[in-house]
Amino acid sequence: MQPAPPMTTLQARSAEFLQPAAPGELRWPGHMADDIAATYGPEPLASLTATADVLILNSTRGTYRVPRASVTTLRRGKMYPWFFKGLRIQHRVAGFPTVLQFLPLIGHWKEVQAQLKALGYPVA
Repeated sequence: MQPAPPMTTLQARSAEFLQPAAPGELRWPGHMADDIAATYGPEPLASLTATADVLILNSTRGTYRVPRASVTTLRRGKMYPWFFKGLRIQHRVAGFPTVLQFLPLIGHWKEVQAQLKALGYPVA
């Protein structure tokens, strides 16, 4: 049996976003966008983790922890960058980009929204 070929830098980095959810968490691999730029490609460069208390958007662009009390609504993403295929997280956290969007790599944004609604997050 031959050893597996070494991972590329991108594969190693995306492996971080494929980690399974811990007990009591929901987690989706995918991509994210903020006010400036977005991640995109066949490998996940972001993950959205949710508990009943906080959303954590972790990506190569940074990590954003948005307490549930600061989430104003979860709705369909804007046209840019994914033509309405992402989930827009509207919030009141000072110092964070005003627009945070998440594009699940598997599934539809509405499925993510429905699971977050079940945790008590406000949806539009």
